[in-house]
Amino acid sequence: MDLTVANLSREQALSLTERFLSARFADADFAFVAGSIMRGTGTPSSDIDLVVLHSTLPHAHRESEVFEGVPFEALVHDDGTLRWFLEADVEAGRPVLIRMVTEGVPIGPRPQRADALRREAEALLIKGPPQLDREALDRMRYVISSMLIDLADERPEFERVAIGAALYQALGDFILRNNGQWSGASKWLPRQVRAFDPVLGDAFIAAFDALFREGETRPILDCTEQVFVPHGGLLFDGYRADALAKWRK
Repeated sequence: MDLTVANLSREQALSLTERFLSARFADADFAFVAGSIMRGTGTPSSDIDLVVLHSTLPHAHRESEVFEGVPFEALVHDDGTLRWFLEADVEAGRPVLIRMVTEGVPIGPRPQRADALRREAEALLIKGPPQLDREALDRMRYVISSMLIDLADERPEFERVAIGAALYQALGDFILRNNGQWSGASKWLPRQVRAFDPVLGDAFIAAFDALFREGETRPILDCTEQVFVPHGGLLFDGYRADALAKWRK
């Protein structure tokens, strides 16, 4: 049987990862093993995600490798670089690395710092992303409104899909960040919207499904108008955004 994340048991994945860590990161103190295999949701295309911790490094890096037939994605850090990237997750509003540390299983020869680092990541996850101010939310609302105006025109299918793809991320970000929630990207975005509000999440998913499958734009407009009602609706006429005075050469 070919080894894939989909047919590896949790115990097999941890054993394989121990061998990978010894072979490729012999100087590492420990690693957090994360990703779909640890959640029991692995698919044939999944990889095993690692956050590898050293005592000290000149800089962080990432490595991808197939080991014993299974793909691994390793984010390699020391404590200082890990904390920098955790804070970058906070600023971006997307807790990718934060979740890997909080959900990951520590393995390796010197895992003594794992609990303390996990507690730091958990505190960031519980605190949530920084609240966006009115200016930031209006800017997002303006961009989304402009996309909807473009989407309403008669366009070639490839342009409609391109606009829809950008709108998918922008509207999902607005829904989540406006409500103080962590956002996501790609497959995580609809999961996050649905976890926050199952009814709105289903409407969000159905609206973009109608666009990408059938070219229907009305469901997206209806969904967006519903989201924007508390904020005064779509925003275009009268919108102004000032650049900083120092933005000049």
